[in-house]
Amino acid sequence: MRVPLSQALVALVIMGCSCLPAEAELATPLATRDASVRALGMGDAFTALSADDSALFYNPAGLVRVRGLNLKIFSLRAGLSGLSAYSKLTGLTSGSSSGLADAIEELYGEHVSILGGGEVAFTAPMLGFAVYDHLETLVHINNPVYPDVYTSVINDYGYVMGLGVPLGPFLHAGMNFRYVKRTGTRMPLGAGAIADLNSDELYGRVTRWGKGYGADLGLSLNLPAPFFSATVSAVWKNMGRMSFRTDTVGAEIPFEENEINIGAALRFDTPVVSVSPAVDVRRLNDPSIQLIRKINFGVEVDLPLLDIRGGFHEGYYTYGLGVNLGLFRVDAATYGVELGDYPGQIEDRRYVLEFAMEIGVGGFGVSGASSGSSGGTAGQSSKSIWGGQRLKQRR
Repeated sequence: MRVPLSQALVALVIMGCSCLPAEAELATPLATRDASVRALGMGDAFTALSADDSALFYNPAGLVRVRGLNLKIFSLRAGLSGLSAYSKLTGLTSGSSSGLADAIEELYGEHVSILGGGEVAFTAPMLGFAVYDHLETLVHINNPVYPDVYTSVINDYGYVMGLGVPLGPFLHAGMNFRYVKRTGTRMPLGAGAIADLNSDELYGRVTRWGKGYGADLGLSLNLPAPFFSATVSAVWKNMGRMSFRTDTVGAEIPFEENEINIGAALRFDTPVVSVSPAVDVRRLNDPSIQLIRKINFGVEVDLPLLDIRGGFHEGYYTYGLGVNLGLFRVDAATYGVELGDYPGQIEDRRYVLEFAMEIGVGGFGVSGASSGSSGGTAGQSSKSIWGGQRLKQRR
């Protein structure tokens, strides 16, 4: 007998938490839930590079550098942590209790993540809007004698609108506003807490809804020069903290802490290839996170129909590849997330694939934010074989 994946996750939590000490230490992974797959391939170092609909999630000041009118008709993404993750989870759907117990035992010391989502977005110079649905789940079981179980299930359905404003020929500012419906939980459950908890109640915890509002504020300094350009950016995400209200009595929906990020990027242009190295320092306002985990850096090599990416995220390597097929685009990436208390302790190696359809018209933009091989700002696209700006316009 087969059961839905969400019920399999609930079963996993129940089996693991049945002997979980209340004092168990839980991992606190860092990741950008709304990250673009392009960014993940280059270490998620994207604060200074975002110059299309990705600016709605990374740095709204990048909207000033948007070229023309662009419509992302759809994008769909899916990801797993490890190529064996699917087989591990399907083992939980066994109809027999012995089969389920065996599957749980095989997961001791393992971690399984499932990523998914989709977007529809529109951008124009200084303006952007998107509707999105992003899912991220993580189950981490450690120590077969006294298992430590960390379970996170977050599903966001939201709307985001952003506005960018040029403050001068080189300085840009931007702000976005989000309305998000969130379902999910981050569950540290001990033996006492789960003693009287049945699967229906636990499933209800995972699927309860809350509503929240958030805003980001960003700045970018863009310095064009012959043959290359430079961008330095800063953004305050989730200003004041993003909380969620729910009508369910006693329920608590996971909130998002505010964070301050800075980034820098260069772009070197030639008629055939462009190279964009970038670096980010994330969560500067959180002293509990070790500095090396806050630093991300990467590089992208932009060819006419192919993009090659690489970098480091939380100290782990990342790789990425993008293929442009006219109206369609495919991006793939692998990256690491730290699940332990210090860098290099427990890596969650993730693989993600995105398929998108986009159309764009015109090459117009704000004066001083032009692109091209002479004086374009970091993160923008080169000319497309379809006329005007390249349709993927540097996510």
